[in-house]
Amino acid sequence: MNAGIRGVLRWQAVAGLAGSVIIAVWAGAVLMLSLTYGVVLTMLNSFFLAARCRRAGETDKEDGQRLLYTGAMLRFLGVLAGLLLAYALGLHLLGVAGGMLLAQLALLAYAASHSGYIDTSAGPKSIHEGE
Repeated sequence: MNAGIRGVLRWQAVAGLAGSVIIAVWAGAVLMLSLTYGVVLTMLNSFFLAARCRRAGETDKEDGQRLLYTGAMLRFLGVLAGLLLAYALGLHLLGVAGGMLLAQLALLAYAASHSGYIDTSAGPKSIHEGE
């Protein structure tokens, strides 16, 4: 597993832990478990996406595209199965969706902070700086 996916999973886990603690205090155990389940479901999805992208990069263009499309379909079915399992377990589906959203926001924050889009090396700047 490369450093990028480890970083994404770490950010998602930290966001999930923080969200779970807040929800446990605020709303109780069932919603906390639901949120945690959603975070874990999204973390698994991120892991499988990274693995499929790595495999697609090691093949030619056509096989790579086939791997990516097949992976997208399998991840969609996996999330659907995960949601059905959450429902069968009696988890709060809105809580699961909240956990999934929280993990996606952590992924977005990680990507933005590591893409150069957000400059983390400098302090706050004025809007008018550079004019």
